[in-house]
Amino acid sequence: MNVGSKLGVGFGILLVLLIGSSSLALYQASAIGRQVAEIESNGKKLSLLTTMRGSNFQNERNLRDLILDGTDNGPLILERIQKTRAGYAEARAALDALPSNAEGKQALQAIADAQAASVATHNRIIEHATANDDTAAIGLLYGEAEPLMDARAVALQAAVSLQERRNAESAAMIDASIRTSRTLLIGFALLALVAGGLLAWLITRSLVGPLRRAMDVSRAIADGRFDTSVGRPSRDETGQLLASMDQMGARLRSFSAAQQDMAHRHDLGELAYRIDASAFPGDFGRIAAGTNALVGSSIALTQKIIDVVRNYAVGDLAEDLEALPGDKARFTEAMAITKQNLAAINGQIHRLASAAAAGDFSQRGDAGAFDHEFKVMIERLNTMMQISDENLRQLSELLKAIASGDLTVRMEGEFQGVFARMRDDANTTVGQLTGIIGSIQVAAGSINTAAVEIASGNNDLSRRTEQQAANLEETAASMEELTSTVRQNAEHARQANQLAIGAGAVASEGGQVVQDVVVTMRGIEASSKKIADIITVIDGIAFQTNILALNAAVEAARAGEQGRGFAVVASEVRTLAQRSAGAAKEIKELIEDSVDKVAIGASLVDKAGVTMTEIVTSVQKVTDIMAEISSASQEQSAGIEQVSQTVVQLDETTQQNAALVEEATAAARSMEEQAMALTGAVARFRLATQSGVQTQPMAAPRGAASPLTSMPAAAKPRSGSGTVTPLRQVPAATVDGDWREF
Repeated sequence: MNVGSKLGVGFGILLVLLIGSSSLALYQASAIGRQVAEIESNGKKLSLLTTMRGSNFQNERNLRDLILDGTDNGPLILERIQKTRAGYAEARAALDALPSNAEGKQALQAIADAQAASVATHNRIIEHATANDDTAAIGLLYGEAEPLMDARAVALQAAVSLQERRNAESAAMIDASIRTSRTLLIGFALLALVAGGLLAWLITRSLVGPLRRAMDVSRAIADGRFDTSVGRPSRDETGQLLASMDQMGARLRSFSAAQQDMAHRHDLGELAYRIDASAFPGDFGRIAAGTNALVGSSIALTQKIIDVVRNYAVGDLAEDLEALPGDKARFTEAMAITKQNLAAINGQIHRLASAAAAGDFSQRGDAGAFDHEFKVMIERLNTMMQISDENLRQLSELLKAIASGDLTVRMEGEFQGVFARMRDDANTTVGQLTGIIGSIQVAAGSINTAAVEIASGNNDLSRRTEQQAANLEETAASMEELTSTVRQNAEHARQANQLAIGAGAVASEGGQVVQDVVVTMRGIEASSKKIADIITVIDGIAFQTNILALNAAVEAARAGEQGRGFAVVASEVRTLAQRSAGAAKEIKELIEDSVDKVAIGASLVDKAGVTMTEIVTSVQKVTDIMAEISSASQEQSAGIEQVSQTVVQLDETTQQNAALVEEATAAARSMEEQAMALTGAVARFRLATQSGVQTQPMAAPRGAASPLTSMPAAAKPRSGSGTVTPLRQVPAATVDGDWREF
């Protein structure tokens, strides 16, 4: 096999390994792409399910508004109910249009069945409310409609959990594909390295051995030894070279033998003897003829010149040809010029080689001092030094820029061979680093901005909660003045007791649901679980406060003139609850934008579970209080004391809200500090693609509400089902306006 075939086989094996690894990478990339598309589809479904759940929650509040204020604003509330149902239907139609498997279709059917049953019951409530039959409407709302709304919420939560589980499975498959690809690519790389090394060793061995023998033969010929054997040559180009060297050695041996024979005969005195020039082809024959021509007249001079030339041929430039008279002086001059040129070019080559070995490629040979092939040789050496110097200098500058954090530098210009591969690999490396560092900088800026917004929103919520606590204290003081106006509260106290018992049962069920949610959410990423639960708790407390105020307002309305003062207080409580809900909505919108990045509040879900337990306990206490009010309704002072205790409980719940807000503020500050540290770490890199990305950390507001005494919080709303991963930005006006109307 010739050298070209050997090289072709070697590079062919390496190319096969390269094609195999590339095909594997493309296949794995395609598989990952399919999983990413699945995650994107599940994300759309989660967004639509969230919209549907929000619509249901909105209509539940609209029903309560209709019962409370149906006489004056009934048509407006009915219009809101129809619009909300239309939004639900639109989201459901979009959800049905997305592809689903059998399990997904079953979950959607369960939602449809629960929704149909709940809507039918709601329609009956609307009929009673529009007919001003508030007692029947309230009984139907807290009786038959309650479990249907719970079933609807459970069906929606089951669908949400299904999509989240599918997302987790897709993420696991992506991770497995990445690990498999990494392992196989490393295997291909190791195999290519071993195969390449083995092939390089075999090819080098097949080339170096014959070339070394050829060098030995050439050196022996240069030393005047023509009897060196090349051994048994191979059939490739190196073998042909050795055969040619052997043939040249044989020719030189024959020519040398003829010269030696002539010299021997001349030593014997046969000076007329000449070499048979016809026995030698080409230049050998001409040399023999010339030798014969010169032997007669210049045999001594020729012998001297031959001796000097032989020394020059082996690199010995110490000897000079002695000065000759007349025309023979040209021999002396020619030998002197030969020696001078050989010494000069040897000095140039030695200087350039020494400089290159020392890492200095800036040295150049003096090509102007030579002519012809010597000049071409020096010019080519200079070209080699210049190209090496420029390429290595650019590579050095690129590595220096990377070391200093400047990723805008690239190797430019035309390169050949290994220098071209070196340029492409270096530029590709810088490009990959630029993409990675750029992504980190953008992510750090986003996290930092989100942390600032969260801290600002928590501070605002803390101030609002403090204001609510102050107003509740004033309400508690005002309740002491109602002693003389509650003698006719006996019947109303009994009804309130029944409602409180129902609320206690609902709160117990809600507590169990929250415990289930806590267990489920522990498998989801910690950042999206903790912060969303805190905001849900805040919104639920505000909503429950509003429900309590609604019940109190209904009772006050039934009391007539004697309950007017109590209605004023209940209205104030509702106003404060609306403000608290508005603040909770604002902070929720801020957190939903970056909830998947908040990993610091990992412990808040467990705290939310504990808080829910305290809420259930608090609702049970409210039930006990209302029972005492019913049994002691004949004693006016005792009854008014129980009402005062209820208001105090609301005050303590508001203080619990403030404590939770303080915890959220601390988590946001910790996240902000981490984001600032990350931003500082990547800020030292300068990228060519930067276009105004803010990498400096922003100062976050440091003001926060004073921590209040931790007390049990009120129960969550029944329509809530735990933390939901945010998928889109919900307009603030939707829920805000409904709370103000309520």
